[in-house]
Amino acid sequence: MSDREAWHLIFLPGFSTAAQVTNVSGRGVGMDVVKTNVEKIGGTVEVVSELGQGTTLRVRIPLTLAIVPALLVNCGGDRYAIPQREVLELVRVDGEKARTAVELLHDAPVYRLRGNLLPLVNLREVMALPGRDENDALTIAVLSADGQQFGLVVDGVVATEEIVVKPLGRMLRSVPIFSGATIMGDGRVALILDVAGIARVSSSVSSARTESDGGGARERSADIVDRVPLLIVATGEDTRVAIPLADVARLEEIPVDTIEQTRGREVVQYRGEIMPLVRVSELVGTYGDSPVGEHVTAVVHAYKGRQVGIVVDRIVDIVDTELPQHRDSVTTTLVVADRVTELLDVTQAMAGVVGSLFDDLVEV
Repeated sequence: MSDREAWHLIFLPGFSTAAQVTNVSGRGVGMDVVKTNVEKIGGTVEVVSELGQGTTLRVRIPLTLAIVPALLVNCGGDRYAIPQREVLELVRVDGEKARTAVELLHDAPVYRLRGNLLPLVNLREVMALPGRDENDALTIAVLSADGQQFGLVVDGVVATEEIVVKPLGRMLRSVPIFSGATIMGDGRVALILDVAGIARVSSSVSSARTESDGGGARERSADIVDRVPLLIVATGEDTRVAIPLADVARLEEIPVDTIEQTRGREVVQYRGEIMPLVRVSELVGTYGDSPVGEHVTAVVHAYKGRQVGIVVDRIVDIVDTELPQHRDSVTTTLVVADRVTELLDVTQAMAGVVGSLFDDLVEV
């Protein structure tokens, strides 16, 4: 059990640290009532504690009557407001680039933002509207939800305004993608998007949360951590390998004729430095002929401040799955998306394969 899971035990019904029950305490219902009522209005309660330092409780509740700065966007002819505190930046791609800007790893669209993979959520799909014309410019609002960044594809940006937030009516209160509404100057109503709610309902964005649900809720094994996104690749005779998406900095297509050799290791000159290349088949101990072509596909990983390219035969998919908490070896065999898959511990693998080469490169 992780520290966070242990902290959240205080929210379970009947959990108490009291030695005996009195008329006013000891029944273990206080924090349970707090969590239940906060969640009823769409909020969350989090606790962080450190021995000898103190305890912090964070209570997040939906916006009620308030004035907040917001970014107004349109989608399908309707206007929507996004609180500016959750907007990191805006990206617009015009012309021919808009057709190829979005890369699809099966059903998971991503956009390369300054070399990093950014999961995308199309607001039209969230609203169950017809898709955008491929010839249209691509407008992406880069948002942050609980530390997770993703891009929200909208039809266009209208303006930034200070809006008066009003609570939703009873019929819309249970819809997770809205946090409120506002009346614009022209009398039109604009719904306020709940960024965290959109991240939760979207299959392209993973929201790793620790859950402590009591009464009828599914009990989680102490050996299982929260669902995390994995990049599934193939090597050899269709062996599946899973790489945590958090360990993936970029995906690159590297021309074969740019690959060189040094100290018995394949390297390539990449972004002003020498980047070692490691075959994923070497890391997981598989055999088989790799496809021959003009390019190789490399998963770029940052190790000790340097770049390493993990060469794979092909990219298969991005999936969310639960992982065992205790993994002592470089690879762990598990079932992902109904296929036997080797989960790669990238940090351990890099330490055993390219660690000494990095030392030599740094000294030179």
